Order: sequence, then C-alpha cells, then structure tokens
Amino acid sequence: MLAKTALGLLFILLIWGNAVSGLEAGLACPDWPLCHGEVIPPFRWDIYLEFSHRVIGGITSIVLFILCYRRFCEYRKKYRILPVLVVLLLLFQIVLGGIVVLTKLHVDLTTIHFANAIIIFSITLYMVYFDGVRRKPDFRFSGAAGLFFALSLLVFLQASLGAYVRHLGAGLACPDFPTCLGYWIPPELSGKVLAHFTHRAVAYVLTLAFIFIFFLSGRYKSLKESRRNMSRAIALLFFQIGLGFAVVTSKLVFYFTAVHLAIGLLILSLCLLTWFGYISKDTVAERTFQQ
Repeated sequence: MLAKTALGLLFILLIWGNAVSGLEAGLACPDWPLCHGEVIPPFRWDIYLEFSHRVIGGITSIVLFILCYRRFCEYRKKYRILPVLVVLLLLFQIVLGGIVVLTKLHVDLTTIHFANAIIIFSITLYMVYFDGVRRKPDFRFSGAAGLFFALSLLVFLQASLGAYVRHLGAGLACPDFPTCLGYWIPPELSGKVLAHFTHRAVAYVLTLAFIFIFFLSGRYKSLKESRRNMSRAIALLFFQIGLGFAVVTSKLVFYFTAVHLAIGLLILSLCLLTWFGYISKDTVAERTFQQ
C-alpha cells in the first residue's frame, strides 16, 4: 500500500508540475525554499498553483523516504543500492528544484529536473513490483527482458525530449500537423524546429516499434506474454498522437499537455512492467533449474 501510494503521489506530482508549466506559473513563487519570503504565501491562484506543487512534492518526498527505508531492509545486499539511489536522486531533485527557480527556469535545468523525476518514478515502480517478499528483486538485460528495457529507455528519452521542447518554447515551432511548416521534412532543421520535429519523428519510430513487437508476439512464444501490454501501449500511442494534434491545434492548452504527459507515463509504465515481468519469469525459471 505504501509503495503504491508513493507511486500515485509521484504521478500526481508530475502531472501537477506539467500544469504549473502550462499555465506559466513556474515563477509564481520567485524564491526558494520560501514563497514570497513566507512559509504560507499570499493568496493568488498562480501562487497557490506553484505552492501546492511544492507541498505535494514535500508529502511525496516523506512517503518515498519511508518506502526506501523499508525496501532497504527487505532487499538483498546488492539490490539495496536502488532505495539508496532513489534517496540520492530525491535529494538532488529537491536542490535542483530550488536552482531551477533561482535561475528563472533555465531550459536545460528544467529538462534535467523532469528527466530525474521520471527516473525516480521508474525506480519506484520497480520497488512496487519487486517488494522483496513475494517478488525478489533482480535485473535482466538479455533476450526479451533486454528488448523491453531498451523500449523503456526509448520512451524515457522521448518523454525527456518532450520536456525539452516544452521548456524551450518550441511547442508551436511546427504549428501544423502532421506536416511541419507545410513540409513532411522542413528544409531548415535547426533550433526550435529541429527540437519539435525530432520529438515527432521519435514518436513515429516508437509507434512502429510497438506495432512490430506486437506482430512478433503473435509469432514467437518468447514474446507471447508481452502481447496484452503491447496492445494497450499501441492504443495509448495512437491516442497520444491524437493528443499531440490537439496540443498543437489548441495552441498548447494546458489540460491537453497534462493529459499528454499522463498518457506518456502510462506507456512508460507498460514497458517497464513488461520488462519486470520477464525479469521475474527468468528468475523463477533459473531457481527451478537450480533446484
């Protein structure tokens, strides 16, 4: 229950942060760790949007610290590095959050801030799945497990690229869809146009990769167990592409961008859970063989 609560809070925190960015309230609290020099800031909707993001972040951090302590006690020796890593990444995230505010939302720092949050989310999902009691933690990077690890990594890179596009202010660098500035491949690929176009191109590559793996799962027994998750991911990907269209045509309406991120997190979670499933399966098979 604690692990799922931590994961749920992280999910809400990421979506809330996206809404803060979408409503341009990221500097509503221009100082840190206080807000307008006060523990409880003056009331204004944008101030409290950003302030509530900090409050949710504080609550999430406390729950995560407790979860990491429990997993540290429950995991075997070498796997204890995971809860320790989450604590270190969380401390880095807190400090980086302050630096992001004080540097007035520098695009590189805000992107790193987001990417680090996704890494914390991914490891927390691992700690939800591998509780150390019913499922012992393990790592596998070969065979089917390696394939879905690579797919998860690609989805992570795409999400981070999306954050870079957003914080760079390149969300409307390609104001049309599915073309970009009237071209399938714009003649001048640089700056904001390059960032936006690359984000779209990777989305298409991901979609094709998921469809290809889904096709293979019907032909090869080793991939059969991934079929259900891949079908769900493909449905979410097509919905995600539709949301991308809505994001552009609506001129970055914040609730479209928030849902866009939520769907991205669900796709990443499906990839990670498929990877975890193969890790667990291989571990059980190995133990049975040893016995």
